[in-house]
Amino acid sequence: MARLVFGMSQSLDGYVDDLAGTLCMPAPSPVLFRHFVDVVAGHVGAIYGRRIYELMRYWDVDQPGWDAAQREYAAAWRGSRSGSRRARSRRSGRTRR
Repeated sequence: MARLVFGMSQSLDGYVDDLAGTLCMPAPSPVLFRHFVDVVAGHVGAIYGRRIYELMRYWDVDQPGWDAAQREYAAAWRGSRSGSRRARSRRSGRTRR
């Protein structure tokens, strides 16, 4: 039987975005980023809300300045999405909100 894992990121003061409503976070340290690569590489699929999904689409297209770890994370992100499906409206083709 598959395992369902729930995860959430938030700041130490309990907020997930800033006063302007943006989801800006500082870049993780190399050790923490390696952890994220390993975690995402182990996912079969992922369910995101609209805002996080739009933010994570950054990893859909390779960027020229990426290092090896960033390219590895992007590959893991793309692989985790191949097993998941987005809910779409049949009439509009837009993601449901």
